[in-house]
Amino acid sequence: MPRRLPPLNALRAFEAAARHLSFARAAEELFLTPSAISHQIKSLEEQLGVKLFQRSGRKVTLTDAGGRYYPALRQAFDRMNEATEDLRQADQLGSLTINVLPTFAIRWLLPQISDFQARHPDIEVRITTHVEMIDFNRTQADAAVRFGSGSWPGLTARLLMTEEIVPVCSPALLKKGPPLNTPADLRHYQLLHDINRPDTWRRWLLAVDETGIDPERGLKLETTNLAIQGAIQGLGIIPVNPYMVRTELENGTLIEPFTFHLPVENGYYLVYPTGREDWPRLKAFEAWLTEMAQRIAGEMESHV
Repeated sequence: MPRRLPPLNALRAFEAAARHLSFARAAEELFLTPSAISHQIKSLEEQLGVKLFQRSGRKVTLTDAGGRYYPALRQAFDRMNEATEDLRQADQLGSLTINVLPTFAIRWLLPQISDFQARHPDIEVRITTHVEMIDFNRTQADAAVRFGSGSWPGLTARLLMTEEIVPVCSPALLKKGPPLNTPADLRHYQLLHDINRPDTWRRWLLAVDETGIDPERGLKLETTNLAIQGAIQGLGIIPVNPYMVRTELENGTLIEPFTFHLPVENGYYLVYPTGREDWPRLKAFEAWLTEMAQRIAGEMESHV
């Protein structure tokens, strides 16, 4: 018996609008206009011969018929999505796309990634960067590395490393400047800031009970990596996670003028949609990333 199904675009429009209870949000998700969503749903209602939504201005609610129809459609679309993901996994068995914070990519992941490639030559790694949390429904990334509390709804988050911050600078900066014996002496030097973490200096200064320094003054730079490069060039002093300047601290390009490391409650996490835990190539990457994070942490502690 042939299937008598409405057009797929109309069903997608209804499912998205019912899930969000908003034509505008459904339109944003499907890259359409709200009027196009409204037209699709009106056409669907006419074809089915029932009202699916009650409209009151910009507010929409499901009718009884819509409420009965939505769960079945949601389940159908979920199953299609799962089948698509399974097919994509089979088609791209040897590839892995990881979306990473730019500074983490440049200063932590890239120096280590050849080790993963040597262990897993059958897995093609693709690294992309982005500062904000990505929407896995709109990207081909399999997983991401993000900084935060570890709580992202719908995502599995594996802690890689905790965060701590300590000021670092070029030794050449101190040779040509006034003594830097106490935090109060920072008044003689330019503070460098990562604009994505604007309160880092304030938090460190409060932790050492130094209230005579304006934590807002100094040079603002777009990324942590740019701020680190500024410190290397002798432009000033930047509070940073020592993991991100491990090489520079070891070779003396950067030094820690103070010994106090401020622990931060957030950390770096590998995150991915819940349900991907058993993907073989993702499991391999997660195990490797966790191992490397633990190894580097141990090596840095042994040098303290």
